Amino acid sequence: MRWIESERLASARLPRLLKQWACAALVTLALTACGTVPLEPSPEAAPIFRQLDARVGVVYASPARTAVLSNPLIRIEVGQASVARFERVFTSMFTQAVALPDWPPWREGSTGLDGVIVLEQTDAELVLGDDGGRNPDVVRIAYRVCLYESGGAEIRCWNPAARHSHQRHPLECLDMRSCIMPQTEICMREAIARFMVEAETDPALKAWSARIARRGVSR
Repeated sequence: MRWIESERLASARLPRLLKQWACAALVTLALTACGTVPLEPSPEAAPIFRQLDARVGVVYASPARTAVLSNPLIRIEVGQASVARFERVFTSMFTQAVALPDWPPWREGSTGLDGVIVLEQTDAELVLGDDGGRNPDVVRIAYRVCLYESGGAEIRCWNPAARHSHQRHPLECLDMRSCIMPQTEICMREAIARFMVEAETDPALKAWSARIARRGVSR
């Protein structure tokens, strides 16, 4: 009798398992067809920063602009979304932020500005976990931002990063984008916020700003 009951339970569970496997297969096919997913620019207002009286050139290097959060099941563009957010950050940091091309190199000529700030690198990492297990999805975003004198001497580089994890419930995310994209947004906001906090209190940035102010007075 126990054997018969076990067989009945297995038969009852089989259609449900097949349905779950079918859903997973459909999701995989759908994501494969979608290709790389762009992140929409954040509608948030410009971040608050104690603005520096300085005119800077702004450069977005190719490794920062073209970064993709990649996994066999999903690809999310984070480079362009990061650029859109840093544009607002740099505008809030300085009285004037002038876009400079990534090529030709800005160091080869005179910019006529007080300095140049470069978003040099965007690194994105995604590790997918499982449904209802002990392995959460993990997203990590890291940036490298460097400020230079107008002649090319390095003033300071910052390497802010953020990591976010989420343990999915069974069948919580039939479309993986509904789970991964919010985590990516959180990581980007946290990493950029860390950059702003670090930069605003950085002695090297304050010393550079003070030198600019003294040059302005002496003119």
